[in-house]
Amino acid sequence: MMRTFPMLFAVIFIVAAAAAQAPPAKPLSPFEQELMNNQNRYVQAFADKDAAYVNQAIADDFKGIGTNGDFYDKGELVGASHWGLSKDVRAYDIQVVRLTDDSAVVTYNLIVPGARPRYRHMSDTWARDNGKWGRKFQQVTANLWSATDFD
Repeated sequence: MMRTFPMLFAVIFIVAAAAAQAPPAKPLSPFEQELMNNQNRYVQAFADKDAAYVNQAIADDFKGIGTNGDFYDKGELVGASHWGLSKDVRAYDIQVVRLTDDSAVVTYNLIVPGARPRYRHMSDTWARDNGKWGRKFQQVTANLWSATDFD
């Protein structure tokens, strides 16, 4: 038992030292920050049942693919926004992949308490048209490896 403590402290020290040497996160560019803000505002609007905001944030020619593989369009998504999401919905690990000066893919993970699937990997394509950002495409992939989705 006495030999375990020094080994445990050595492991903790090594892990702490490695974490302290991790490179600092790269600051976001204004482009990335704008897209992250758009994405967070959109998720919040959907949670708040703000169908008017959801409608104006989605391009008229929007297409999406749900967790079951079915396609949906703007009308269906705006209609679903009337139901809203749990107030505890959480988007995290948001990343922006710039395609052009006027388009990007925003990927993130989403937790939707009370929904099936609860854990989702999301990819949203945003495009700017006449200075206004709009969501053009969305792919939703269920994270079926989450133990809570097998309850």
